[in-house]
Amino acid sequence: MRAFANLFLILFLADGGFSLVDELVSLLTPLAPFTALRGLLGGMVSVTAALVYLCLGIDRRLPKRLFLPLISFVFFCPLSTWLFPALAGFRAYGLLAAAAQVALGSLPLCHFRNKGARCLTMPPALFAAPFFSLRNTLLFGAANLFVVPLALALLSLFAANSYMAGHTSGFMRLGPGGLSMTERVYRRDNRTIRLAAMIHVGSREYYDELAASLATGRTIVLAEGVSDARNLLRDRIDYGRVAGFLGLTSQQEMRLRGRIIEAAELESPRPRPRGAGDEAPAGEADILRADVDVSAFRPPTILLFDALGRHLRESPSFAKGFLAFNSWGEKNITPEMYAIIMDDILHRRNMEVVRHLDKALVRYDTVVIPWGALHMKEIEAEVLKRGFKLREEREKVSIDFRKMLAGML
Repeated sequence: MRAFANLFLILFLADGGFSLVDELVSLLTPLAPFTALRGLLGGMVSVTAALVYLCLGIDRRLPKRLFLPLISFVFFCPLSTWLFPALAGFRAYGLLAAAAQVALGSLPLCHFRNKGARCLTMPPALFAAPFFSLRNTLLFGAANLFVVPLALALLSLFAANSYMAGHTSGFMRLGPGGLSMTERVYRRDNRTIRLAAMIHVGSREYYDELAASLATGRTIVLAEGVSDARNLLRDRIDYGRVAGFLGLTSQQEMRLRGRIIEAAELESPRPRPRGAGDEAPAGEADILRADVDVSAFRPPTILLFDALGRHLRESPSFAKGFLAFNSWGEKNITPEMYAIIMDDILHRRNMEVVRHLDKALVRYDTVVIPWGALHMKEIEAEVLKRGFKLREEREKVSIDFRKMLAGML
């Protein structure tokens, strides 16, 4: 046990030292010489920290006043920028965190002495006492009745946030307090594109704020919304019912002020002011449904939407309906069908809005695309391909868990 505990102490201090040097170098130069080594050491420290934590409940000789601060740091540090997003924008935060790790790694100097001299590892004399104590194990187990569920909840949310960030290019963020959406503004010469991540259900304030932010003048909104001109869907998805169950509102209820136009109008030249030097009066933004029709989807996709709408309609609650739909999907959707479905509802629709975007940029100064967060990764890539540069980024809370819970009660 002594060798394993000392291994953790050495790895913790080594990780902090390399991190400190790496952060200093990266602040002063464009280099990051120890990034790969930091990743390896960080993984080893995390694994050994978890094992040492379990050992604290078994071996009473391990000093908790020393190991608990170190273990807490190992698990809190990766979560810190997620729990407190403002830290992510603080350039020197990595340096401060590394310095704190080195300081914590030096704590053994205050606790351990070997033959009168201070040391960084546990001396053999500390292990002369008995190994096991029932009182120590019972107290440790009682404390973990609260610690473990909280830690698992935080780690689950953190993992879900990492998954969302990877699939939405950071347009969606899940935090302890709620679900946030990001709006990014891109500019090229006198043209502006606003990508506003959306979700089908959210707080009314989120939708109202977006609707109120639309500038008048040469602005167009390329709206999301699949049409069904041929009535191919027998059971439509009622997002209003889902939103009502959660105490929220649906994206369909978002009222955008503007003039509804058809796709054909993008082909015609924009009217010019009559008088030379006169400016046209600023009017409301134009709104175009820049999405596909259900007839563009392949049979597996239509089958899926029908099943989802049917299960949500027939179930007494959203939770039961979703569980029933999930069970149906496991039995009826093959990997090949899933690939077709994802291509239809993501890539095919993304290319449709991008097609309208190219035409809209000819006639309008500002193009607003309020689409689902899962669409934004590919749409953003297409925007950047066209020479646009990211200029602004704003994050807004779409679902506040506290308000949602209050609305459900």
